[in-house]
Amino acid sequence: MDNALTRLLEGRTVPIFNASMAGAAGARLASAVSAAGAIGMLGVPSAPELGTLDQAAAELEEQGAVWGAGFLSFALERDLTPLTRVLSHHPHVISLGFGESRAALDAVRDAGAVALAQVGNVDELHSAMMAGVDGIIVRGSEGGGHGRNELSTLTLLQIALDETDIPIIAAGGITTSRGLAAVMAAGARGAWIGTRFASAIESDFQEAAKKRLVSAEPGDTVYTRTFDIAQRAGWPPYYGGRALVNDFAENWHGREDELQKALESNETMTTDMLAARKDGRFDTAPIYAGEGSALIHTIESATDIIADLTRYREHLTAAKQL
Repeated sequence: MDNALTRLLEGRTVPIFNASMAGAAGARLASAVSAAGAIGMLGVPSAPELGTLDQAAAELEEQGAVWGAGFLSFALERDLTPLTRVLSHHPHVISLGFGESRAALDAVRDAGAVALAQVGNVDELHSAMMAGVDGIIVRGSEGGGHGRNELSTLTLLQIALDETDIPIIAAGGITTSRGLAAVMAAGARGAWIGTRFASAIESDFQEAAKKRLVSAEPGDTVYTRTFDIAQRAGWPPYYGGRALVNDFAENWHGREDELQKALESNETMTTDMLAARKDGRFDTAPIYAGEGSALIHTIESATDIIADLTRYREHLTAAKQL
């Protein structure tokens, strides 16, 4: 299918987006990713500070960046204001995920931006297909941050490619040029890459978090709801989060009911978790990251990351010779 998304991707050096990670993907990262030839994305939390969001979007618009923003649909169902603020700055693309919001999708279409839907299982895939979006991000369970934990990236990608002609963007565990080559060879039109860009110099992640990311080894992540429960976050329970294992997760993962009861009698637990995130105490606070963190060994610029990912074409050429 040739549509607005495929035309946008064809105009870029490499067909990738930095994932719209709230807390990591700010204007600096989106700008750097765009300047290096990919598509830069802003991460928008459920309740953003509107002035800060407005400023970030305005900066990208003024730079002439090729950019977009990712939103939580369950939050937009309560308030469309963050989306309308971003749309006023003419983004090229908007990603909607984690629930459905017809009003949000209509607003994106009315603004003329490319509309993407992020999905994590077959039911969500079918809903996105029915909505008629420009592209579908299929996020497998390897991915960092919030999402479903039902199907791996490769499995969900194959299902999507068999079921629809809507352009598919692969997400979850794609960290190196080999991973990008694999999903492109399968038929994806591009990739949605989070954890590697979270470790970039331009990421809004704290330096201590980046250092932990590049030190991660295979098996060092856990999919858990413990951090959301402790923070009293408003995420639906079927969207847990994949993060680096730390002392808090080791203590409470698998004991979520006990954690919930502990919170009822201990208000300070939530206060401490929120303070730990601010203070960079990552034995308590989460560092959301995917399984691909084990493949990241240095903190480098977005430009260098994209230059490395561009090598996916070499792997595809080599595969043709087999």
